[in-house]
Amino acid sequence: MLQNHPRHYRPGRARPDQQCQIVESLTAAVRDQYSSDADVEALVLSAIAQQSGSLDTPDVLELRTQLDVAVDEQAPLRQQVQTVLAASASIMARWERTEGTE
Repeated sequence: MLQNHPRHYRPGRARPDQQCQIVESLTAAVRDQYSSDADVEALVLSAIAQQSGSLDTPDVLELRTQLDVAVDEQAPLRQQVQTVLAASASIMARWERTEGTE
């Protein structure tokens, strides 16, 4: 996993001000493609992959299969994005820990 990952994009390790910027940036990207029947998880993962430049297609697919998050469809879009981002960051952190032990 994350074979080409640059150290500068770590949503789970970002400072609070960086985390806010990441959420805002992802929310803007998702909002551009959002509709009432949109798959928010897929849109967020796509935006993460595009903005990070470190996730290739197999990584995104693996992340999607491991992503188990309850997104409140009635919540504001920013909150939905933040929920998916937090779950994704947790999974990616687990990948890094696993890589560190191999």
